[in-house]
Amino acid sequence: MSNELVEAIKLAMPPDAELRVVNRLPGFDVDVSWKLDDDPERPNKPSKTIAISVTDEAAEDFANASGPMKHDALARLQKFLTENLRRFDPAHNTPKYEPPPVERWRLTNSVLFG
Repeated sequence: MSNELVEAIKLAMPPDAELRVVNRLPGFDVDVSWKLDDDPERPNKPSKTIAISVTDEAAEDFANASGPMKHDALARLQKFLTENLRRFDPAHNTPKYEPPPVERWRLTNSVLFG
């Protein structure tokens, strides 16, 4: 797992977002959600979950990349996350006792390295 990639994901998300990282070495998954604060009857209602999957190949290639390549990959990652967040609607009407819906985003080499 790359702490640099996880930190970049954290920085792109809302400040109160909670991240859960699951290692699948060499790749990993990051689940992200936050409190919606849109329902007075459910003050702790979580947003839809964003499940970000970093492929094995992307994780390995990022770990082996040179400094300038990592810098460029992180810039591409920020652009990818910003664009996806702009289209993401965190709200949902899932009942209280069911898990919130999940939206999946894959981080591949084409995302990180073009």
